[in-house]
Amino acid sequence: MTEKQLKELLADLSFQEKLGEIQQITGAYFGDSGIVTGTDEDHILNEDEVNMSGSVINVVGAAKIREVQEEHIKNHPHHIPMVFMLDIIHGFATSFPTPLAQSCSFEPELVEAIAHETAREASVSGQHVTFSPMVDICRDARWGRVMESYGEDPYLTSKMGAAAVKGYQGDDLSKEGTIAACVKHLAAYGMVEAGREYGTVDTSERFLRQYYLPAYKEACDAGSALLMSAFTANGGVPATADKHVMVDILRDEWGFDGAVITDYGSTRTMKSHGVPETDAQVAKLALEAQIDIEMCLYCYHNGLPELLEKGEITMEQIDRAVYRVLQLKNKLGLFENPYRYTDEQKAYELKNNPEALALARESVSRTVVLLKNEEKILPLNANDNKKIAFIGPYVEEWDMYGGWSIRNQHKIDVKNIHTAVSERYPDGDFVFNDGCMLLGDDEEMVKFSPKRAQLYKEYIETDHKSRKERIAKAVEDAKNADTVVMCIGEHTKIGGELSSRANIVIPKIQKELFDAVAEVNDNIIVVLFNHRPLDISDIAEKAKAVIVAWFPGIMAADGITDVLFGDKAPTGRLTMCFPHTVGQCPIYYAQLPTDHSPVTEDYYVTGFIDCPLTPLYSFGEGLTYTEFEYSNIKLSKDTLSEGETLIASVDVKNIGDRDGVETVQLYIRDPYAAVSRPLKELKGFKKVAIKKGETVTVEFQLTTEDMKFYNVELEYIWEPGEIQVFIGPNSTIKEHIDFKLV
Repeated sequence: MTEKQLKELLADLSFQEKLGEIQQITGAYFGDSGIVTGTDEDHILNEDEVNMSGSVINVVGAAKIREVQEEHIKNHPHHIPMVFMLDIIHGFATSFPTPLAQSCSFEPELVEAIAHETAREASVSGQHVTFSPMVDICRDARWGRVMESYGEDPYLTSKMGAAAVKGYQGDDLSKEGTIAACVKHLAAYGMVEAGREYGTVDTSERFLRQYYLPAYKEACDAGSALLMSAFTANGGVPATADKHVMVDILRDEWGFDGAVITDYGSTRTMKSHGVPETDAQVAKLALEAQIDIEMCLYCYHNGLPELLEKGEITMEQIDRAVYRVLQLKNKLGLFENPYRYTDEQKAYELKNNPEALALARESVSRTVVLLKNEEKILPLNANDNKKIAFIGPYVEEWDMYGGWSIRNQHKIDVKNIHTAVSERYPDGDFVFNDGCMLLGDDEEMVKFSPKRAQLYKEYIETDHKSRKERIAKAVEDAKNADTVVMCIGEHTKIGGELSSRANIVIPKIQKELFDAVAEVNDNIIVVLFNHRPLDISDIAEKAKAVIVAWFPGIMAADGITDVLFGDKAPTGRLTMCFPHTVGQCPIYYAQLPTDHSPVTEDYYVTGFIDCPLTPLYSFGEGLTYTEFEYSNIKLSKDTLSEGETLIASVDVKNIGDRDGVETVQLYIRDPYAAVSRPLKELKGFKKVAIKKGETVTVEFQLTTEDMKFYNVELEYIWEPGEIQVFIGPNSTIKEHIDFKLV
């Protein structure tokens, strides 16, 4: 439709039709409840109201979506099509590594490729919008949703979020193989206190602008069609009512003209924050904050008629929201093709297509992080006449998808590690033993969250005699092996929304298994499956090698086998710090200096008397199967002014015995400024393939834009003075070279 036609359509809609356009309903209305998180609502719309709803969440399947759309168009007074939305976080039929894992690739191109493949499968299956990417900066591993994020760093998250938007939407949202992105959750949802889901956030305007808003802005600038408000209240102001962020910044400063949608039930969450009392008050605050779509609650439906009648809101405000919804539908091409590219046969053919599966498998080696490799115990050799024992519950478990996965869409037989290794090396001297179940009945989650634990009861060991016997058998297998590969970690579904943890350790039953095996065999390789950074201090001390696999998705088994036996080298680098203990959380590399900070040595702030101040493993850390040497760090000039470009370079030599890939990282520090600046800030990264014995020169460009910050008056400026430049393999590098801003 043309803009003129859209406006004519808007003008012709009844008030009830307008209310419907800004109302999102659940698939439960169509006998398909899907995966629902958040709150439930007692109010049920009548048939006429359902027929006028503008969008729906959690209807899955091409045939079902076509059926619902056909009925909706037939019954809608103006025959306006509905938008189908779904949480498609890291793959549709083909599950890829979780977003946190993807960020560890330090490859925006990989994130874009994964989003593109996801969009191809989801589009022909009838989906129009995904609630992704999540660009909340996450620095507290206790929060369950860190697995949806791209980690702790604003610069990296900005690049990854923008890449995901481009991958989902392409260059034209009406084309086949695209879906609309919805960047979330504005703003600073990742700052929730103690990692508690739906918790409190309180940050200064300067911190919000400096560290938390840039990633949202870059994703919006990349063209994200929608944006989602957060459940949280920042400084006591609910995000869904925050006119300063949602209007002053998002709309007026950034010029975002797409639709803004609430999170699931987050209008009622405003009541939980104790700000408004009635649906009408909630609706007024949300409409004034220019929230265009209410997801699965009815404050707009219940409150707007009363508000309009009393003159507390205007029809122009409602029309503005409705028009943005109509614009979204127009961008998707729904007025010309209401079924868009929904095709049951094509959906089946494209499901787990060879390109997607190849990308999923390749993604594993590029996202897993090798944190330790003593005595070069990795990679393994299947032909050296040594016995290898594969022990742990993830040896036999096929579900290595992780949280926020759509598990019922795949058409291939998903392998476990036992199957993948046996198929690859049928003559290998291996033994396989899961050793224990994923969870024991002594787990805190089982004791404190019995309803949640009931969902996973088939994974919980309740027979204590069996528990001891299984561990004893695994110990015998370990005792008779030269090397043990232990596949252990979090439960695959305990990550994502409503999955905050106070204890970020592996389950007790698995730690019991690990400790027993460590008593009889020193050559342990740990493959860790995790949604978040965990406290693995004891495990890292006892193991010879540690691979953080995160949750790699549908091709996990083959991808991990590739890495273990050296067909692929791991190239991932951490994007969240691993703490020594949960008491360090939140912990991140870009700390601000304080009194007594050893800034000339350790670059970390003073803090604890009973544990180290630094992380166990820091941002950017990771090993591969070769080694690199850095030298000859240079700057093209020793001063930099407005409009100029400075080139920072370093020579990187592969001094190992095989070709490899290095992730070269550039950090800066502004040691003296109008406000305190971080001890380090990532400002550039490049992933470089280097042949053994080869030296390559890696260059980065810096301008005064890279040095800008918000001062006390909230002016975005750079100041004359010294800037330190660090180039190395991770954020712990100490050596720097300096230049002056003039």
